[in-house]
Amino acid sequence: MSGPGSGDAVEIPAWAWEREDIREALRARDAGAILRFAQQYGGASQSRIAAATGLLQGRVNEIVRGRRSVVRFDVFERIAQGLRMPDHARMLMGLAPRRVRSYGARDLMDHPQVAAVALTKPEAAAEIREVAASAETVDVVGVRALGMVALGDSLLRGPLTRAGRPGAARMRLLLLHPESPAVARIAEEVGETPRFFASSLRFAEDMLGALAEEGTIQLEVYRYRTAPVWRLVRLDGATFVSVIGPPADPRGSLVYRLSTTPPGSLLYGFDRWFQGMLGEAERVI
Repeated sequence: MSGPGSGDAVEIPAWAWEREDIREALRARDAGAILRFAQQYGGASQSRIAAATGLLQGRVNEIVRGRRSVVRFDVFERIAQGLRMPDHARMLMGLAPRRVRSYGARDLMDHPQVAAVALTKPEAAAEIREVAASAETVDVVGVRALGMVALGDSLLRGPLTRAGRPGAARMRLLLLHPESPAVARIAEEVGETPRFFASSLRFAEDMLGALAEEGTIQLEVYRYRTAPVWRLVRLDGATFVSVIGPPADPRGSLVYRLSTTPPGSLLYGFDRWFQGMLGEAERVI
């Protein structure tokens, strides 16, 4: 897969991006429909689309015919660049706008440092697993990490313990302390009793202790006591963040992938936050 060529971008009339059929395809991230739209309204052949997006022509053919789906944000970004997708269309698909306005108060989705947005955590899971498969260093801030690492079918456990990895990944994992004052609040939010929730935190630690003994991951587990706000997964240079809690607004479950786009303050801020939590945490594994 080569990089997209800016000189080969497909030109599509601005009015065409306002059609309801393409807006629906963007919301659904239907890559096949988007590329067929480019063929129809941009007069682009599959080879032209391939040159514009940096995708192999065979892959473009498979996507157009519905034989291959697209889940990776970087591929959607290539498609958006190759089709010179306007900002309102990019945002429908969950990509950050290309224009950079003066820095000020605005929604996080519209921030130039947000590389991509997944509508829900399950939608982000495919990309996180793909990145984790080759990650060497992993930092995680969660609550009890049962769905993140502790259980056999959790998000990161499979990619980080798969056979054939070049070496064991190093993971620093921060979990809520079972005696933290925040336990009662989080337990109420998830519909559990504080006693049961605290027991589940200890159960997670037991499961993680067994994982550490296997040696497939160089695992360090820490307890923090402060009320959790952000869930963070950092895989080498890729950072994914989401809010912890069950907000009534479904947009509250958005997963943001942060980029190094200047001024880089979001990544810097989350790194300082992680280092601060780590410095105050109690290591248990």
